[in-house]
Amino acid sequence: MVSHITQCTKTLCLDEGFEVEKESLFEKKFWYFIIPSLILLGLSITLELLTDSVLLSQVLAAASILLSGYGILKEAIEDVLSKKITANILMLVAGIASFFILHGQEGAMAILLYAIAEYLEELTTEKSKNAIKELLELAPDDALLKIEDSYEKVPTETVKIGEIIGIKPGMKAPLDGIIVKGKSYFDESAITGESLPIFKEENDEIFAASINNDSFVDIEVIRESSNTVVAKIAESIKLAQQNKSDSERFIEKFAKYYTPIILISALLVMIIPTVVFSLDFNVWFYRGLILLVVSCPCALTLSTPLANIAALTKLAKEGILVKGNKFIEIAKNIELIAFDKTGTLTEGNLKVFNIINYSSNNNNKQEILKIAASLEILSEHPIGKAIVYQAKQMQLPLYNVEDFRITKGKGIKGVIQGEVYYVGSKNYLEELKIDLPDDIFEETELSGTIPILLGNNKTIMGIITIRDVLRVSAPLLVDGLKKRGYKSVLISGDNQLVCNTIGECLDIDSYYGELLPDQKLEEIENFKKKFNGVAMVGDGINDAPALALSDLGIAIGASATDLTLETADVIIMSDDLKKIITFFDITKRTNRIIRQNIWTSIIVKVAFAILTVLGFMTLWLAVGIADMGVSLLVLINGMTIFRYKIKFKELSLENLESNAKLILCQSCETKKIIPQHHGRDMIEKDGKLICWRKLLSSEDLEPCQEELPLFCPKCNNELHVI
Repeated sequence: MVSHITQCTKTLCLDEGFEVEKESLFEKKFWYFIIPSLILLGLSITLELLTDSVLLSQVLAAASILLSGYGILKEAIEDVLSKKITANILMLVAGIASFFILHGQEGAMAILLYAIAEYLEELTTEKSKNAIKELLELAPDDALLKIEDSYEKVPTETVKIGEIIGIKPGMKAPLDGIIVKGKSYFDESAITGESLPIFKEENDEIFAASINNDSFVDIEVIRESSNTVVAKIAESIKLAQQNKSDSERFIEKFAKYYTPIILISALLVMIIPTVVFSLDFNVWFYRGLILLVVSCPCALTLSTPLANIAALTKLAKEGILVKGNKFIEIAKNIELIAFDKTGTLTEGNLKVFNIINYSSNNNNKQEILKIAASLEILSEHPIGKAIVYQAKQMQLPLYNVEDFRITKGKGIKGVIQGEVYYVGSKNYLEELKIDLPDDIFEETELSGTIPILLGNNKTIMGIITIRDVLRVSAPLLVDGLKKRGYKSVLISGDNQLVCNTIGECLDIDSYYGELLPDQKLEEIENFKKKFNGVAMVGDGINDAPALALSDLGIAIGASATDLTLETADVIIMSDDLKKIITFFDITKRTNRIIRQNIWTSIIVKVAFAILTVLGFMTLWLAVGIADMGVSLLVLINGMTIFRYKIKFKELSLENLESNAKLILCQSCETKKIIPQHHGRDMIEKDGKLICWRKLLSSEDLEPCQEELPLFCPKCNNELHVI
């Protein structure tokens, strides 16, 4: 069927955006046409079998065609005016020509079956159409615009960036924004695929189409209606069809030349046996008509686009945005997946891991943290913020600092109570000629943390180690990929020791640290020489070049920069890394279905063409099975993508995230930082600290049995987690 993508998938409107085609009278009253057509055809067959009224039986068959073939005739005329040769034309020619050899009943049966099959196609593709329509209609059309102390209902397209809108409980957010007043739980499942409501408070971002579950909130609009996240999702699915896969482009090109060849072949089947071999014209004319119908490539050309549009829609509903069909096809070649660390495998949330005391002046760990935080509160560095945050959690009063100075990229200096203090990297303190013990970094090397040194004019006083927090879903991701046969590698600009710790914790195959953006590119190029397909997962600006160079770029959208989102081929709309496995599972299933559809179409077409030439085929059977039967089978097989179920149970973070700030001994007032294991804070349970992975109720990851007793090392009394 030439140009069938417009013809056979018209209900999806792939070539014309998502404009819904207006239903004709025939489509609205389909069965009012089909049932009388079936009755007339039955009368025609009965008359021919029981009487000699051949002419009347053919007239009844023609009347049957006029009813059931209304839609086919209408579309065939449109195709002719558009200079296209489609299945409508082939079916109409075959149906009408059957009357010339008094096979009108078979021609009428073929047209009737074709019309019913077309109608069933419409019903089958309705789910895809409705799914896409749901995406387009996720966000409400009206918003509550705040004007002084009241709210006015206005169209969302009139609301500008910076204006304040209100969101009532039970109401969908009409636009993207930042909460400026109030707090509530929001259901973001329509955008991110997360089934559990997420608590949002002031300064948190809200996506359009999120449902407010609890309390009234005000948000400041940060994107206009045409530029919201949900609008981009819907728009991307429209535009994704422009990024057609290689198989789609091949099939379209194939169909362009295939149908004229079949027309010529059918004519040769009609003419050569009768002219050259003097065989019965009626027999070979009939076989030529059947060959015309059997060879329509409708099923073949339907095999790829419908499966792809179903996959794109299913992925979007799971919170995964794919920028084109070709990336679904590329996914099948991926063998290695490279990950950035910070903001991808980790939360990008730096925390104080430990405090090591080297002072000879009996300064305890709290004093080291207190001095460092007093200096760092005057800086804007992320590491400094982590140190200040920890001091506030431990309720440490800070010192006044004089003569504060920053040495960019190295450290800071300040005077506290007449004494000069320095906070910074190892190189910074070495430049200041401060002696560092040889074994000073052994503990930090083992823990894979970032060491921040505190010293005075004479000596080093202590080390505060900093570490990022591992995402809960990171071990599930790496373990799931490994089970599916993918290789994994970590490429990061972070310290090599830190990368080693994360890599070993997650059981990643190899890990490379201290890489600049251009060095990441070199690594991706090297990987591409060794593997058939390389995917890159990242979120930062420095990841954009590697995302672009890789065969498949995947961005973690919740934390990704605008440049990264523009560069990536696939965007995970939430922080849930398990969605990457969902992406590969769905694309693998889609590519398998496409292969099944293509080979089924080819095998059936070839087999029925051979049977036709040998005389073992009838016109109505050719239509019912070889043409529309296979087409319907292809459609139904493609729609099974919607039945995909997530392989992982939903993780409840409530048990895995503790609000505890520190460990306190009430007897000697010793305060300690809560230790980490497997990249996250340990959790108190039954008087012990246990690894968070022990509480992970997942069949896909072996739990960790690490536990620590809660006893003070100084006075041996019970410690309390507060």
